[in-house]
Amino acid sequence: MTKAFSTLIALATLGAGLAFSNSLHANPIFTQRYSADPEPMIFEGRLYVYGSNDEHNRNGYDIVSYNLVSTDDMVNWLDHGVVFEVPRDASWAGRAFAPGAIERNGKVYLYFPNGGSNTGVAVADRPEGPFVDPLGGPLIDRHIPNANVAWVFDPGVFIDDDGQAYLYFGGGANNRFGYGENLRVIKLNEDMISVEGPAITIEARNSFEAAFVHKHNDIYYFTYSTNFAEGAARIDYLTSDNPVTGFTYQGIVLENPTLDGQNINNHNNNHQGIIEYEGEWYIFYHDRRLSGETFFRNISVERLIHNEDGSIEPVVVTHDGVPQIRNFNPYQTVKAATINRQEGIAVEDCSEGGTMVTSINNGDWIRVAGVDFESGAESFQARVASGSEGGRIEIRLGAADGPLIGTCEVPDTGGWDEWATVETDISDAEGIHDLYFIFEGPDDSDLFNFNWWQFTR
Repeated sequence: MTKAFSTLIALATLGAGLAFSNSLHANPIFTQRYSADPEPMIFEGRLYVYGSNDEHNRNGYDIVSYNLVSTDDMVNWLDHGVVFEVPRDASWAGRAFAPGAIERNGKVYLYFPNGGSNTGVAVADRPEGPFVDPLGGPLIDRHIPNANVAWVFDPGVFIDDDGQAYLYFGGGANNRFGYGENLRVIKLNEDMISVEGPAITIEARNSFEAAFVHKHNDIYYFTYSTNFAEGAARIDYLTSDNPVTGFTYQGIVLENPTLDGQNINNHNNNHQGIIEYEGEWYIFYHDRRLSGETFFRNISVERLIHNEDGSIEPVVVTHDGVPQIRNFNPYQTVKAATINRQEGIAVEDCSEGGTMVTSINNGDWIRVAGVDFESGAESFQARVASGSEGGRIEIRLGAADGPLIGTCEVPDTGGWDEWATVETDISDAEGIHDLYFIFEGPDDSDLFNFNWWQFTR
């Protein structure tokens, strides 16, 4: 993301006048870019979340790419940047609306709608790609029997315990079917890039979009976004003992997001992603709490609770999101784009691989939550590059003005892609703390790029 877009975010937030700006709260899960339509997926024990990249939006949903973030503790998120884009990665497509994603046999399958017209599939060896387009065209379109819905989009992919995979999709108003009969499911073959038709209608009261299925205690939960017939869109759910038929309406999972008595979603659309990770269930959703603007959304997360009777406890939207499930280990190489909260920075592709923190100016900062220094740290290393006079990283505990445990000087390395490793001694870093990197230097320029960091015991 460019610094210009960072400025756009700030201006949108300022113009909206919302109370929920880029504060110290854990929701949204990341704030350095706008993103929506969250799709969670587990790969090699780590939780990844794809999202529609709202960076290109101005006066509509001009979405052509997906962001990706990942975590193993639910509060510190590594920003992998933009990992899929059309037409770069699928030359026939002009849009990439809400994604669906899943891992099977060590491969990642990413389902991408080309607007509302059809849906394709891309394949990669890793969640962050690179992705290839094996079909060179749509996987699903209206030529498939019973797939002639208004919008052939919003793919939700599910693999059952017996190995059978399903793709749920559809949405919009349709003159033939109307609301309530515009969502579909179709079997995926084992290769995950072909289907066995026809599509099957799932009747869902006031349905609009965001078809998604998860399974808990042998119950299939079909969640979806409603239309606006009963007010603002919300996430409702059906249940069945079968993944394709017999669904019964049960109620509301998530009302249109409201926080402290204030609607933080402009009473507009929503899109859910539900997953179990490390024994807990979570629901990801989007709202507009950062911008207050229709086309600039952000992703948040809450616990999802299944009651003993099979119902779902209505989700309460919060500032603080979900608890950290493990302490963060600082004695490893950590990408600098691993962030719990930030102010002012941007994340872009790095010449040394992966992503880096960039557009760093005086006063910007990053927080990493719940860092366990154990019995103490001795030194700190950072991988940096600067084409200006550089700056410094103040390392503090607990708060932006908390105890100073070290200061790392960053020189002019000779260019923004000329990397050097700098080091400083660390003192008085023991136990578990939130870790703050405070960036300082001249006020009139970018200071340096930041690739990775690591403490030494």
